[in-house]
Amino acid sequence: MLNIFNTLNFEFISVTKQIAYDCQINFDDDSLKNFSVEPIKDKKFGDIACNIAMVLSKKFTDSKFNNVNLLANEIARRIQEKDLQQNLLASNSINLKIIKKIEIAKAGFINIFFEDKIWHLILSQVVNCDKIELPNLGNSQKVNLEYASPNPTGPIHVGHTRGSIYGDVLANLLKKVGYDVVKEYYINDAGAQINTLLRSVFLRYQQACGKEITIGEGLYPGEYLIALGQIIHNNFQDKLLDLNEEQYFPLIRDMVVDYMVNLIKQDLLALGIHHDNYFSEKKQLHDSNKIPYAIDLLKRKNLIYIGKLEIPKTAKGVGQIDDEYENNEQTLFRSTLFGDDQDRVVIKADGSYTYLAADIAYALSKFERGAKIIIMPLGYDHAGYIKRLDAVVKSVTNEQAHLKVILCQMVKFVKDGQPLKMSKRAGNFITANQVIEEVGADVLRFLMLCRKNDTPFDFDLSKVVEQSKDNPVFYVQYAHARCCSILKNAQEIFNKNFDDQQIFKDQCQKNIAFLEILNDQGEVEILKKIASFLRIIEMSAQHFEPHRLAFYLQELASDFHTQWHRGSENEQLKFINKDNYQLTLARLFMVSAVKKIIATTLEIFNILACNEMK
Repeated sequence: MLNIFNTLNFEFISVTKQIAYDCQINFDDDSLKNFSVEPIKDKKFGDIACNIAMVLSKKFTDSKFNNVNLLANEIARRIQEKDLQQNLLASNSINLKIIKKIEIAKAGFINIFFEDKIWHLILSQVVNCDKIELPNLGNSQKVNLEYASPNPTGPIHVGHTRGSIYGDVLANLLKKVGYDVVKEYYINDAGAQINTLLRSVFLRYQQACGKEITIGEGLYPGEYLIALGQIIHNNFQDKLLDLNEEQYFPLIRDMVVDYMVNLIKQDLLALGIHHDNYFSEKKQLHDSNKIPYAIDLLKRKNLIYIGKLEIPKTAKGVGQIDDEYENNEQTLFRSTLFGDDQDRVVIKADGSYTYLAADIAYALSKFERGAKIIIMPLGYDHAGYIKRLDAVVKSVTNEQAHLKVILCQMVKFVKDGQPLKMSKRAGNFITANQVIEEVGADVLRFLMLCRKNDTPFDFDLSKVVEQSKDNPVFYVQYAHARCCSILKNAQEIFNKNFDDQQIFKDQCQKNIAFLEILNDQGEVEILKKIASFLRIIEMSAQHFEPHRLAFYLQELASDFHTQWHRGSENEQLKFINKDNYQLTLARLFMVSAVKKIIATTLEIFNILACNEMK
């Protein structure tokens, strides 16, 4: 499938380099990275706009193209000349004149108006393949994407779902565009919260033994622990009742953590999330001595020293005094050498490791397992940790791996018109499973992608259950189902199986000139949307922003539904014309392409592409 935006990007670079050569101007390729080739929203100004003349005009100050409009006009002239020679798509082995006209707008923007035949060409390419071939951006580069890793102290609550779904869809997208992605879940099973969990479970064990219990402040009161208490009783009967924490902790720890992790796995599977690897902090870092190993590695690089931290300046979100701050000599990591605001404690005065020490060992483990890109979606409350985590990755990998931290805003949940604050320790939270039972995993997954990950999101359960245009996943799934229905109806009328791609492939081998009959404005808008699919895929992957695909799907579905409704009001615009097979076939090309693009994208989202709506 031709990506016309990439093709034009390449041609703009090629032409501009030639102009620079003719003017004896030298500039490096980095200068060519800051311009854009983008679709124009207001179609009266054209189809595609490019700002390369504006970005590079200063480079040509001493040439005959010494202002932005002169340069823009020369670039446009040469682009148009290549098009007249039918060479603009030569790199794609296509000889076709595709430009209707070029206009120069304010500030030297180059606006291109295309002939409709370019949209017909791209349409034929989409239909003339079994699956849309997505661009190979990753070249099998190994990515470790760790996400959906709440503390294993309870079921996944709905507040965790945004980052979990975001991470899962991003991983799917990166896999589709050529990255070798490992989906990883980090089990935080070595911290103080596990001890709190063990105490809470022990109370439920006492309850299973027939004892009266009082759940103290700071413990987990959730009823989900009752079953776990009973399991421990079934294994130990009353043998643990007289033991203290030091005695019963090691006896029940693995059983409790395994139970909670399995509970979380079930919740994630209900969400459509499956991880490739579950990584235990306790077993794979602490028990295997990976933390001292990693610290020793940094010592050999002279990045660890004994010293006192300066008291950091208190600032909201960043630079706050760490919980681990002590006015004693401690073992410090020279994170400031890698851009951090201050050096960081890795071993406290009492000899215990900080959380960052485990982060160092974990980053080293990812790198030793082959990761060149380490991606971590985190909540906004972790913004202050980005610099230190970046320093960790740079130090343990000798800057051979790259860290990308993506911040996800919290979701504000509304129930019965009132904000809902959730807390495991307070016992008042809605589990992901409860929401899935009410609205379904598909609805929840799509809704969490309908906002950019770093923007606030109000989630109203009462509105989510509606099957209307206000429910975006229903709207998109309905577009796919409507495509299936149109193809089925056409089969009954013309006695041809239009679900079989071979009909379209055979026609593409004969001639696609008949597609020029698709000249209604609504049809052309759909064709343009189809042509922008690969651009959206690339931008979503390059910027780690899968919400762009969700927006695109809604726009494509809207254009498609609008055209269908126009056909219900005007016989000439119906997708199926019983008396005109050629027109019907052209429109079925468009229907088939819309269906294929929706299905391809919903597969990335791990959402069902419905063949019919019930």
